[in-house]
Amino acid sequence: HTVRAKKFILACCAVQNARLLLASNRQAPKGLGNDRDLVGRFFMEHIEIKSAELWLSVPEKLKMYMWESELTKARAELAISPEQQAAHRILNGTSSLTPLDIAKDQQAFIDIWEDAKGDGMAKKMREEQDTTSAESAVRKEDKGFQAFQLFTRIEQAPNPNSRITLDPERDELGVQRSHLHWELTALEKRSIRKIYEIIGREAGRAGVGRVRLLDYLRDEQDMNWPSFTGGGWHHMGTTRMSDNPQTGVVDAQCKVHGIDNLYVAGSSCFATAGAPNPTLTLVALSLRLADHVKAQLKN
Repeated sequence: HTVRAKKFILACCAVQNARLLLASNRQAPKGLGNDRDLVGRFFMEHIEIKSAELWLSVPEKLKMYMWESELTKARAELAISPEQQAAHRILNGTSSLTPLDIAKDQQAFIDIWEDAKGDGMAKKMREEQDTTSAESAVRKEDKGFQAFQLFTRIEQAPNPNSRITLDPERDELGVQRSHLHWELTALEKRSIRKIYEIIGREAGRAGVGRVRLLDYLRDEQDMNWPSFTGGGWHHMGTTRMSDNPQTGVVDAQCKVHGIDNLYVAGSSCFATAGAPNPTLTLVALSLRLADHVKAQLKN
């Protein structure tokens, strides 16, 4: 079957956008838009990992930081100010608090993903969170908790070695499958460590408690990551945006450099990741692209 159109928009998520461009290699041996070997590079995820413990001088409920009920799935998280991020040259991230006696029995998300497939992963994650909410509710009439696990969600620095490539194995349609090489840098680890050094310093200054780093963060020379390192299902960056075709795959209008009628939508166009969930940003970017293409077609 052949489809002809004036404009094409590729909107298949960060992994599949890169895969389809790379696999479209009959006319362009390296893949569409890949003359400079940039398609698939700069894959980014939000690193999600337990990082430290907060021990308070006296027990506290910290109600604002807890899941309160099935109806109010929202809570506050700690973050470092933009000024401190700039001063210390660290990435943007947040820290959530979970009572330590609850968190210690929770399975790491990366292990949940290994054990469950498809819809089962989301179901199992919800069960873990609901268990936390239920146990917190049991304790909310008490004096509170004295120790909390600090859990990090942080952006990944753009890294050309973190990338999507084509795997020799093909799917049922004969298209090569995607292969992910997810590579972190020293900046991610230094940023996480510095975040908790700052939180610990401020907790001590305020006299409310102390922060204890987990073992993998204590040695500044150790660049290894523990087995419970995970991501947030937030795939970004594989067709990154740049006005310069030497450094990006699409331009400011999400058009693939060198191809007048091919556009890419979604988080694959992100040049950096930030710490928040990418959904609203990728939707806004896609709506902006839709308006641009409609204007082009009218002309």
